[in-house]
Amino acid sequence: MTTKNLTTVSIFVALTAICAQISIPLPSGIPVTLQTLAVLLSGIILGSKYGALSQLTYILLGAIGIPVFASGHAGVQALASLTGGYIWSFPISSFIIGLIGKHLDSKSKVKTGIIYSLAFIIGLIIIYTFGSIQFYFLSGMTYMDTLKITIIPFIIPDLIKIIIAVGLSIKLRKSLLKANLISF
Repeated sequence: MTTKNLTTVSIFVALTAICAQISIPLPSGIPVTLQTLAVLLSGIILGSKYGALSQLTYILLGAIGIPVFASGHAGVQALASLTGGYIWSFPISSFIIGLIGKHLDSKSKVKTGIIYSLAFIIGLIIIYTFGSIQFYFLSGMTYMDTLKITIIPFIIPDLIKIIIAVGLSIKLRKSLLKANLISF
């Protein structure tokens, strides 16, 4: 791993931690955060390998007690909580997003935007799946009640995040590649 790669991975670890603290609490106890925005961006900007590494590092920091998870939570207990499944999904989501966007350097912003949007939707489906499954098994609720708490309230905010992520990704990835700051 080069110094440049280590630096960009570290930036996305920090970005994920910062975005986790920007949250809107919901009555269910699961906040809407910008954390998933950072996960989406990590996969498309860093690529599958380094995007997943950034999210694994984020999880490791939280697991050892650094308060990087949403609302300043930390520790293994946060990963084993009702909402821990969301966090576990981050490296997988980032990896898959990176695979989808890996070979896309289209001159067409529309084509790029469509592919990025599809990658981000797939990434969010992974996050929703892990999050809802862990919540379901730990809460004892029915699966329909679990869906009402773990997925439905997040669809509109996450669609907004996808729109933001697509716009940021297209401009940011192009600029970073041109400046030779990323090579993934």
